Amino acid sequence: MNKFSRNRVKGFLHTDGRTMKNGDGQPVVLRGWGVGSWMNPEGFMIGGVPLFPEVGGFTDFALPRRFERGRTMESTVRELCGTAYAKEFAKKWYRTYLSEEDIRLMAEMGYNSVRLPVSARLFLAEEPGIQWIEEGFSVLEQVLAWCEKYRIYAILDLHGAPGGQSALACDDGLDNRPHMFTEAESRERAMILWEEFAKRYHDRWIIGGYDLLNEPLSGPDCRKWLPELARFYDELIPRIRKYDKNHMLTLEGSVFSMDLDIFDHEYDPECKNWCIHIHYYNFSPEVRDLYRFLDASLRCNVPVWIGEGGSDPVTNSIFYEIAAAYDIGYSVWSWKKADDPKGEGTAVVQYPLPEKWDVVREYIRNGGPRPSYAEAQEILDEMLEKMQMKYCRIDETYSRYNLRQPGIRIPAVGFDQGSAKGNGWIFGNAFGYRTEEGMKMPLRPGVKPPQRVVVPTGEPLRDANPIRDLCLELREGEAVSYTIRDVEGGCKAGLAARAAGTAGTPAQSAEAGASVQAEVSGTGVQPGTSAPAAGETSAVLRICCRSLDGREITAELSIASETREYTAALLSDSPEWVLTVTAASGAVQLDEVIFER
Repeated sequence: MNKFSRNRVKGFLHTDGRTMKNGDGQPVVLRGWGVGSWMNPEGFMIGGVPLFPEVGGFTDFALPRRFERGRTMESTVRELCGTAYAKEFAKKWYRTYLSEEDIRLMAEMGYNSVRLPVSARLFLAEEPGIQWIEEGFSVLEQVLAWCEKYRIYAILDLHGAPGGQSALACDDGLDNRPHMFTEAESRERAMILWEEFAKRYHDRWIIGGYDLLNEPLSGPDCRKWLPELARFYDELIPRIRKYDKNHMLTLEGSVFSMDLDIFDHEYDPECKNWCIHIHYYNFSPEVRDLYRFLDASLRCNVPVWIGEGGSDPVTNSIFYEIAAAYDIGYSVWSWKKADDPKGEGTAVVQYPLPEKWDVVREYIRNGGPRPSYAEAQEILDEMLEKMQMKYCRIDETYSRYNLRQPGIRIPAVGFDQGSAKGNGWIFGNAFGYRTEEGMKMPLRPGVKPPQRVVVPTGEPLRDANPIRDLCLELREGEAVSYTIRDVEGGCKAGLAARAAGTAGTPAQSAEAGASVQAEVSGTGVQPGTSAPAAGETSAVLRICCRSLDGREITAELSIASETREYTAALLSDSPEWVLTVTAASGAVQLDEVIFER
């Protein structure tokens, strides 16, 4: 059992210095998803309007567009289908979008947490006085019950605060201004809502934490209210602690949760149970992209959590593994979205849009003819029906990369953080990628270096990517490691490599060219393969695979001058294996490490 295991989902999640721990005091690194568009729909993920307006600038004041956010999804449905239908549609949406099957699938895949974005108006009526909406609490409590059943920590995320806190469509506000920071009443209602959550859920350990505000002050011209954000947290947290001293609090900075200026003091002096919550998209998969967050973590002595973000699957796999070396977990955005070629965003679960959805889309986006009430109701009924898991397309490969499970190919330059044992390469590489590791990373054969100049003719710069274009060259005595997790039913570990000092040829899909001498302890099995042909240049790699429970497989591979794929070991079932590659003699260029199912 490791720090990612769902077996550690027990008892109140809390912070201990810069680490999160469960109720038994065991370290926990969160791996999970944010359920975008559940209780806080966003149009760009559900077949509505694009994330940003097609006309006007980002800094222009704008009223919400049709089907852009939760409240305008509901008003658009009312325009299309009538008031009575719209009320029922909203109830069905919030109870259909996230089902028990979704939570079960997350657990089955191996995730240990889920971030649950909610909009205040579904719990606290936008009416004079304080009027609680029990239907909203009922929907949330049903999901919490599923999280308990499948052992997944739930992070309660106030994505849409009263009045709106982000100045973006994602806060479900009346417009794109941060009214929670400019109106005393909206500010107070946000605090009252958190007090109510604390009163109701103070003893629910399955709630891993309270995410107090999503992406506060992220729209244009918002920085002038930054002191108000710190003051809001300073005033809110004691009010929560009056009723709830159990739950971890996650605090987000401004500007899409990437600005760290407010993290200059202790926000929870009574319980010291909070973390810095960042959002990070399109990162470079290297530790330097974490340095500024680690600096804030060290200053405040609290954990960092990447509560929202993501990139392509391979980049995620490398970056999240590096982050885990510092006990930094993640929540990828977003779990589910419409399977829509005209939409935006990524998701592991995608549901089909209705067959006639373009009729509705034309009305939403361009003011086209409104379909009849009957036709619109039929289309939206189909939308609700097809959200069910039985209609969804599931991208299991994306999930395997996130979790480091068999069925993936990791670029060799994406080795485990802290595993490199090099001879001190001081010349960097063409991308300046992971230079602090002191490892030689030349361009792969036939790859041109990235362009660093603006082409006067206006031609685009050549596409370049360090994890695709670089290889890792191990010189004699140098070593790196790669981790694979959740091995069930066996896993064939291999690598694509060539002896250094030759131009190489394109990789061939062949399990040949290796002279293997296996020394096996435990239950691992090591296959043999043929040696290089006479006269070929070769180098030798030493392979050592260690399981979490102490089993070990060792082997030596003779590497030919041309690029080939080699089988390194057959791994038996284990929560975790670490494959260490050492250059025993000569020098070897590695392109990929392969973990087959």
